[in-house]
Parts: sequence; C-alpha cells; structure tokens
Amino acid sequence: MDFSFLSQPYYFSFCLYLIAFFSVPIHVFGAYCILFETPQTMKHVKWVMFNLHFWNCWLDLTISLFSQPFIIPPVFGGYFLGILNSLGVDIKLQVYIMVTLLIMVAVSTIAIFENRFFLLFAENTWWRYGRIVFYIVNYALALLYFVPTVILIPDQSLARREIFKMYPQVIHFDTPDHSIYVVAYDMEIREYIGYRQLISLGTVIIEGSTFLLLLHCNIRNSIRKMTISESTLRLQRTFLKAVYMQISIPAIIMIVPQIVLNVLGYLYANSPEMNSLAYMFMSIHGASATLIMLYFHTPYRQFCSRIFCKKLDLLKIDVNYANTTATDNN
Repeated sequence: MDFSFLSQPYYFSFCLYLIAFFSVPIHVFGAYCILFETPQTMKHVKWVMFNLHFWNCWLDLTISLFSQPFIIPPVFGGYFLGILNSLGVDIKLQVYIMVTLLIMVAVSTIAIFENRFFLLFAENTWWRYGRIVFYIVNYALALLYFVPTVILIPDQSLARREIFKMYPQVIHFDTPDHSIYVVAYDMEIREYIGYRQLISLGTVIIEGSTFLLLLHCNIRNSIRKMTISESTLRLQRTFLKAVYMQISIPAIIMIVPQIVLNVLGYLYANSPEMNSLAYMFMSIHGASATLIMLYFHTPYRQFCSRIFCKKLDLLKIDVNYANTTATDNN
C-alpha cells in the first residue's frame, strides 16, 4: 500500500483531524462511564482509572487535534499543524506539552498497579506514607523530564542553516507558512537526549514491573495462607486481566511503530510518511484503551449493552414496522 501522500503536511493533518473527529466522542463517553457508571465495588479504583483516561485522552487529542507534529527525518525536528499552531502558541511549549503528556500516561499507568497493591496488601504498612513521596517524585520528574531539552533548544536561525547544510534533501519541507523547528542538531546533545529517554523508559519499566511482581507474589502468598477469600481473589484477577488488556494493547499500538522508526533510523531508511504513520497510530492509542476498558470491565460493558442493544432493538422495530406498512399499502 502506498502511503507517500502522508509525506505531504496537508494530507497528514487531514487524517489526524479525521481521527480526532471519531476519537472525541469515544473519550467523552469513556469519561462519563468512569465518573457515573463505576459501581461501589470499584470505587477505590475509580479515580486512578479516570486519571489514566484523562492523560490518555489529552495525549491523543494533542497529537491528533491540538498540535499535530509533522516530523522530518533525519532532522530532530519538524513543525506543528494543529489548532494550537493556528492560535500562535509557542512551538517550544507545544513540544514540552506533548512529551510531558507521554510521561504522564506512563506515570498514571504505574499508579493503577500501585493502587491495587496498596489497597490489597499495604494499607496498614509504612507504604501508606511512603507512597505520598513516591507520587510527588514521579509527577515532579514527569513535569521536569523535558525541561533540560527545552533549555538546550538552539537558536532557530543558526540551527536551520546547519541542518540545511547537513541534510539538503529536507529544504523543500521548509516553507514560509511552516518553518522547520529544530529541537537539536548537535550529535552530542542528541545522544544526551537519547540516554535520558532510555533512563526514563527503564525507570517506568522497573516501577511497573515491581508493583506487578509485588501484586502477584502477595496474591500467591495470600492464597497459600488462606488470608484472602475466593470471591475477592476472583474479583481481583478479573480486574487485573481487564487492566492488562486495557494497557497492553494500546501500549503495543504506541511502542511498535516507535521501535520500527528507531530501526529504520539506524538503517538510514526513515521517511516523513513513516513518522506520520507512527504518530497516527499513537493518536488512536487512548481511544483504543477506552474501547478496551468499556468491553473488558463488566459494569461498563453491561451499561453499553443496555444503551446500544436497546437502540438496535428499537431500530429493528422501526425497520420492521416500515416494511410491514409498505407491504400493507401494496
């Protein structure tokens, strides 16, 4: 399939607006379900689920609607095509917001598993107070993570001259309406940013894996000591299974394209259309997480069934009535 049209900013922007058009109702409906259809049995996870949904939603909409990043490899930069750009919002601020939202999604994902561990096994331990420090540090690091990169963003006139010398093939992307914005062109700074990305990714993986391991070890220990009831165990396993699906599938949608882009980058085979495809996939990760949440969490699935199945039944009745009336008239 030919995706070369995605190397054109206009078509890329149009595709993202189309994705946003379908994503917004999904996000709004998902938020409504969490806020108003979460049963009492799930009240302790209601706000951590909403927290994850909130950051997922804003990351999706930042990519598909508000900013629309058009990346131009091999340059570490590009330009924005979205609503915020039309409103004249500073590009540096948009870059910071987009990266910070990505980290916030990771932190709020970890919070889901930490919340389960705390409520089940650590509510009456030192972790009751330790978790406050844990959250403060995590959210502070998320907010500060991209600040060093923002500080190191070079003077744009100089940076653009340098990248046009290094990569003359990208000059045609630079237009009066959309000047290429360079985040970094010095290889040492790019390597420094890459190392920080690896450290942050490793931190997220270690934290998430730690709480998953603690959860499973404590559940197994509780089963052996018979300190947890069969019904509670069944509920927790069902909930965790739903959360795994809610997180893993969207994570694959986000991560796989990035891995492909990194491999292509090392092979010097990257292209604007490949980056555009990757960001289009990223822009649906939150909507896909919402749909998976609505399907795998039983209370939300039952609520959706009551609404949509009832409407389908009414539609069938209307169609049958119309057909019967037409037959009678004949």
